[in-house]
Amino acid sequence: MTDQPIFIFSAGWRSGSTMLQRLITGTQAALIWGEAGGALDRLADTHACYEQMLGPGGQRFKHGFGGNGAKEYEAFTAAGKDGFNKWIACMNPPAGVFRNAFHSFFDSVYARPAAELGYARWGIKEVQSGIEAARFLHQLYPAAHFIFLVRHPYDCLTSIKRRDWLDRPGDPQALEYYARHWARLAGEFRAADFGQLVKYEDLVSDTQAQERLGRHIGVADLSGQFTQVNRADWQSHHDQGLGFMERRRLSRIVDAEMRRYGYE
Repeated sequence: MTDQPIFIFSAGWRSGSTMLQRLITGTQAALIWGEAGGALDRLADTHACYEQMLGPGGQRFKHGFGGNGAKEYEAFTAAGKDGFNKWIACMNPPAGVFRNAFHSFFDSVYARPAAELGYARWGIKEVQSGIEAARFLHQLYPAAHFIFLVRHPYDCLTSIKRRDWLDRPGDPQALEYYARHWARLAGEFRAADFGQLVKYEDLVSDTQAQERLGRHIGVADLSGQFTQVNRADWQSHHDQGLGFMERRRLSRIVDAEMRRYGYE
Protein backbone atom coordinates (compact mmCIF):
# COMPACT_ATOMS: atom_id res chain seq x y z
CA MET A 1 0.00 0.00 0.00
CA THR A 2 2.94 2.37 0.44
CA ASP A 3 3.23 2.40 -3.37
CA GLN A 4 -0.29 3.86 -3.59
CA PRO A 5 0.20 7.29 -2.01
CA ILE A 6 -2.32 10.11 -2.29
CA PHE A 7 -1.03 13.39 -3.67
CA ILE A 8 -3.11 16.55 -3.28
CA PHE A 9 -2.15 19.38 -5.62
CA SER A 10 -4.01 22.60 -4.89
CA ALA A 11 -4.22 25.71 -7.08
CA GLY A 12 -2.63 27.96 -4.49
CA TRP A 13 -3.38 28.86 -0.92
CA ARG A 14 -6.83 28.92 0.71
CA SER A 15 -8.24 26.39 -1.77
CA GLY A 16 -9.28 23.77 0.77
CA SER A 17 -6.16 21.59 0.64
CA THR A 18 -5.69 21.52 4.42
CA MET A 19 -9.35 20.61 4.87
CA LEU A 20 -8.86 17.70 2.46
CA GLN A 21 -5.59 16.74 4.15
CA ARG A 22 -7.29 16.58 7.54
CA LEU A 23 -10.32 14.84 6.07
CA ILE A 24 -8.35 11.95 4.59
CA THR A 25 -6.02 11.65 7.57
CA GLY A 26 -9.07 11.58 9.86
CA THR A 27 -10.27 8.37 8.22
CA GLN A 28 -7.04 6.70 9.45
CA ALA A 29 -6.63 5.22 5.96
CA ALA A 30 -3.64 7.41 5.08
CA LEU A 31 -1.43 10.05 6.65
CA ILE A 32 -1.27 13.08 4.36
CA TRP A 33 1.86 15.08 5.11
CA GLY A 34 1.93 18.87 4.85
CA GLU A 35 3.54 21.23 2.38
CA ALA A 36 7.24 21.09 1.54
CA GLY A 37 7.59 24.73 0.53
CA GLY A 38 8.03 23.99 -3.16
CA ALA A 39 10.62 21.24 -2.61
CA LEU A 40 8.71 18.97 -4.99
CA ASP A 41 9.48 21.41 -7.79
CA ARG A 42 13.18 21.31 -6.95
CA LEU A 43 13.24 17.52 -6.90
CA ALA A 44 11.33 17.29 -10.18
CA ASP A 45 13.74 19.78 -11.74
CA THR A 46 16.73 17.79 -10.46
CA HIS A 47 15.31 14.67 -12.06
CA ALA A 48 14.79 16.62 -15.30
CA CYS A 49 18.48 17.61 -15.29
CA TYR A 50 19.54 13.99 -15.05
CA GLU A 51 17.12 13.02 -17.83
CA GLN A 52 18.67 15.69 -20.02
CA MET A 53 22.24 14.55 -19.42
CA LEU A 54 21.27 10.95 -20.16
CA GLY A 55 19.19 11.86 -23.21
CA PRO A 56 20.14 11.94 -26.93
CA GLY A 57 22.30 14.85 -28.00
CA GLY A 58 19.93 15.95 -30.74
CA GLN A 59 16.88 16.10 -28.47
CA ARG A 60 15.79 19.29 -26.72
CA PHE A 61 15.00 19.05 -23.04
CA LYS A 62 13.83 21.59 -20.47
CA HIS A 63 17.31 22.97 -19.79
CA GLY A 64 18.93 22.34 -23.17
CA PHE A 65 19.97 19.53 -25.47
CA GLY A 66 20.64 16.01 -24.25
CA GLY A 67 24.13 15.02 -23.16
CA ASN A 68 24.23 11.47 -24.55
CA GLY A 69 25.07 10.28 -21.05
CA ALA A 70 23.25 6.96 -21.43
CA LYS A 71 25.23 6.05 -24.56
CA GLU A 72 28.46 7.15 -22.91
CA TYR A 73 27.70 4.86 -19.98
CA GLU A 74 27.10 1.93 -22.35
CA ALA A 75 30.35 2.60 -24.22
CA PHE A 76 32.27 2.97 -20.96
CA THR A 77 31.04 -0.33 -19.51
CA ALA A 78 31.50 -2.16 -22.81
CA ALA A 79 35.14 -1.04 -23.02
CA GLY A 80 36.02 -2.49 -19.62
CA LYS A 81 39.24 -1.11 -18.14
CA ASP A 82 39.80 1.00 -21.25
CA GLY A 83 36.56 2.88 -20.71
CA PHE A 84 38.39 5.99 -19.52
CA ASN A 85 39.53 6.52 -23.11
CA LYS A 86 35.93 6.97 -24.23
CA TRP A 87 34.12 10.31 -24.23
CA ILE A 88 32.51 10.34 -20.78
CA ALA A 89 31.89 14.06 -20.19
CA CYS A 90 28.15 13.58 -19.49
CA MET A 91 28.18 9.93 -18.40
CA ASN A 92 25.74 9.12 -15.62
CA PRO A 93 24.25 5.90 -14.20
CA PRO A 94 21.16 4.55 -16.02
CA ALA A 95 17.84 6.33 -15.62
CA GLY A 96 16.46 3.53 -13.46
CA VAL A 97 19.11 4.20 -10.84
CA PHE A 98 17.83 7.76 -10.38
CA ARG A 99 14.18 6.72 -10.29
CA ASN A 100 14.94 4.12 -7.64
CA ALA A 101 16.94 6.64 -5.63
CA PHE A 102 14.14 9.22 -5.67
CA HIS A 103 11.63 6.50 -4.84
CA SER A 104 13.73 5.47 -1.86
CA PHE A 105 13.95 9.10 -0.75
CA PHE A 106 10.18 9.51 -0.61
CA ASP A 107 9.77 6.13 1.08
CA SER A 108 12.31 7.12 3.74
CA VAL A 109 10.95 10.62 4.33
CA TYR A 110 7.21 9.94 4.14
CA ALA A 111 6.18 6.27 3.85
CA ARG A 112 8.21 4.82 6.73
CA PRO A 113 7.39 7.54 9.27
CA ALA A 114 3.70 7.18 8.35
CA ALA A 115 3.92 3.41 8.87
CA GLU A 116 5.61 3.95 12.24
CA LEU A 117 2.62 6.08 13.23
CA GLY A 118 0.24 3.29 12.26
CA TYR A 119 -0.86 4.41 8.80
CA ALA A 120 -0.83 1.88 5.96
CA ARG A 121 -0.72 4.62 3.32
CA TRP A 122 0.75 8.09 3.04
CA GLY A 123 0.54 11.18 0.88
CA ILE A 124 1.51 14.82 0.48
CA LYS A 125 -0.48 18.00 -0.04
CA GLU A 126 1.09 20.95 -1.82
CA VAL A 127 -0.09 24.42 -2.86
CA GLN A 128 2.97 25.67 -4.74
CA SER A 129 3.84 22.86 -7.16
CA GLY A 130 2.29 22.24 -10.55
CA ILE A 131 1.94 19.58 -13.17
CA GLU A 132 5.68 19.07 -13.64
CA ALA A 133 6.06 17.91 -10.05
CA ALA A 134 2.92 15.78 -10.37
CA ARG A 135 4.27 14.05 -13.48
CA PHE A 136 7.55 13.40 -11.68
CA LEU A 137 5.71 11.71 -8.81
CA HIS A 138 3.58 9.80 -11.30
CA GLN A 139 6.77 8.35 -12.78
CA LEU A 140 7.92 7.21 -9.36
CA TYR A 141 4.54 5.92 -8.21
CA PRO A 142 2.40 4.80 -11.19
CA ALA A 143 -0.26 3.44 -8.82
CA ALA A 144 -0.53 6.72 -6.86
CA HIS A 145 -3.80 8.63 -6.62
CA PHE A 146 -3.71 12.31 -7.59
CA ILE A 147 -6.19 15.01 -6.62
CA PHE A 148 -6.09 18.40 -8.35
CA LEU A 149 -8.05 20.89 -6.24
CA VAL A 150 -9.30 24.26 -7.51
CA ARG A 151 -11.39 26.95 -5.82
CA HIS A 152 -12.92 30.19 -7.12
CA PRO A 153 -9.96 32.62 -7.29
CA TYR A 154 -11.87 35.55 -5.80
CA ASP A 155 -12.65 33.47 -2.71
CA CYS A 156 -9.01 32.41 -2.44
CA LEU A 157 -7.75 35.97 -2.82
CA THR A 158 -10.27 37.34 -0.34
CA SER A 159 -9.19 34.82 2.28
CA ILE A 160 -5.53 35.55 1.61
CA LYS A 161 -6.12 39.28 1.92
CA ARG A 162 -7.85 38.83 5.26
CA ARG A 163 -4.72 37.08 6.45
CA ASP A 164 -2.62 40.06 5.29
CA TRP A 165 -1.21 38.19 2.27
CA LEU A 166 0.28 35.37 4.33
CA ASP A 167 4.05 35.56 3.64
CA ARG A 168 3.95 38.76 1.55
CA PRO A 169 2.67 41.43 3.99
CA GLY A 170 3.00 44.96 2.69
CA ASP A 171 3.84 43.82 -0.83
CA PRO A 172 1.95 46.10 -3.28
CA GLN A 173 2.12 43.34 -5.91
CA ALA A 174 0.88 40.55 -3.63
CA LEU A 175 -2.52 40.45 -5.30
CA GLU A 176 -0.98 39.93 -8.73
CA TYR A 177 1.46 37.34 -7.43
CA TYR A 178 -1.25 35.10 -5.97
CA ALA A 179 -3.54 35.65 -8.96
CA ARG A 180 -0.86 34.56 -11.43
CA HIS A 181 -0.06 31.58 -9.23
CA TRP A 182 -3.71 30.51 -9.26
CA ALA A 183 -4.11 30.98 -13.01
CA ARG A 184 -0.98 28.97 -13.82
CA LEU A 185 -1.80 26.02 -11.58
CA ALA A 186 -5.50 25.95 -12.46
CA GLY A 187 -4.61 25.85 -16.15
CA GLU A 188 -2.07 23.06 -15.66
CA PHE A 189 -4.45 20.97 -13.57
CA ARG A 190 -7.26 21.31 -16.10
CA ALA A 191 -5.02 19.84 -18.79
CA ALA A 192 -3.77 16.92 -16.66
CA ASP A 193 -4.34 13.51 -18.26
CA PHE A 194 -4.28 11.61 -14.95
CA GLY A 195 -5.75 12.04 -11.49
CA GLN A 196 -9.08 13.61 -10.56
CA LEU A 197 -9.85 17.32 -10.89
CA VAL A 198 -12.04 18.55 -8.04
CA LYS A 199 -13.68 21.92 -7.44
CA TYR A 200 -13.76 22.97 -3.81
CA GLU A 201 -17.33 24.20 -4.15
CA ASP A 202 -18.52 20.75 -5.27
CA LEU A 203 -16.49 18.99 -2.62
CA VAL A 204 -18.07 20.86 0.30
CA SER A 205 -21.65 20.77 -0.97
CA ASP A 206 -22.17 17.57 -2.96
CA THR A 207 -22.08 14.19 -1.22
CA GLN A 208 -21.85 12.45 -4.60
CA ALA A 209 -18.67 14.42 -5.36
CA GLN A 210 -17.32 13.35 -1.98
CA GLU A 211 -18.16 9.71 -2.70
CA ARG A 212 -16.55 9.86 -6.16
CA LEU A 213 -13.38 11.24 -4.63
CA GLY A 214 -13.41 8.52 -1.98
CA ARG A 215 -13.67 5.84 -4.64
CA HIS A 216 -10.89 7.46 -6.64
CA ILE A 217 -8.41 7.38 -3.78
CA GLY A 218 -9.65 4.11 -2.29
CA VAL A 219 -10.85 5.60 1.01
CA ALA A 220 -14.23 4.38 2.22
CA ASP A 221 -16.75 6.59 4.03
CA LEU A 222 -15.00 9.78 3.00
CA SER A 223 -18.27 11.70 2.74
CA GLY A 224 -19.15 10.94 6.35
CA GLN A 225 -16.11 12.85 7.61
CA PHE A 226 -16.94 16.31 6.25
CA THR A 227 -18.83 17.43 9.32
CA GLN A 228 -15.75 16.77 11.47
CA VAL A 229 -13.09 18.82 9.69
CA ASN A 230 -14.28 22.41 10.07
CA ARG A 231 -12.72 22.99 13.46
CA ALA A 232 -9.36 24.45 12.46
CA ASP A 233 -8.01 27.37 14.47
CA TRP A 234 -7.54 29.59 11.40
CA GLN A 235 -8.28 33.23 12.22
CA SER A 236 -8.55 36.20 9.90
CA HIS A 237 -6.79 39.43 10.79
CA HIS A 238 -9.74 41.48 9.51
CA ASP A 239 -12.91 41.12 7.42
CA GLN A 240 -12.04 43.29 4.43
CA GLY A 241 -13.12 42.04 1.03
CA LEU A 242 -11.59 42.72 -2.36
CA GLY A 243 -12.09 46.29 -3.48
CA PHE A 244 -13.37 47.35 -6.90
CA MET A 245 -9.92 48.21 -8.25
CA GLU A 246 -8.45 45.02 -6.80
CA ARG A 247 -11.09 42.94 -8.56
CA ARG A 248 -10.44 44.82 -11.77
CA ARG A 249 -6.70 44.11 -11.60
CA LEU A 250 -7.39 40.52 -10.63
CA SER A 251 -9.81 39.94 -13.49
CA ARG A 252 -7.14 40.67 -16.09
CA ILE A 253 -5.12 37.74 -14.76
CA VAL A 254 -7.69 35.10 -13.80
CA ASP A 255 -10.85 35.73 -15.83
CA ALA A 256 -10.02 33.54 -18.83
CA GLU A 257 -9.09 30.51 -16.72
CA MET A 258 -11.87 31.21 -14.25
CA ARG A 259 -14.50 31.02 -16.98
CA ARG A 260 -13.11 27.72 -18.24
CA TYR A 261 -14.01 26.33 -14.83
CA GLY A 262 -17.48 27.80 -15.02
CA TYR A 263 -16.85 30.36 -12.30
CA GLU A 264 -18.65 33.69 -12.52
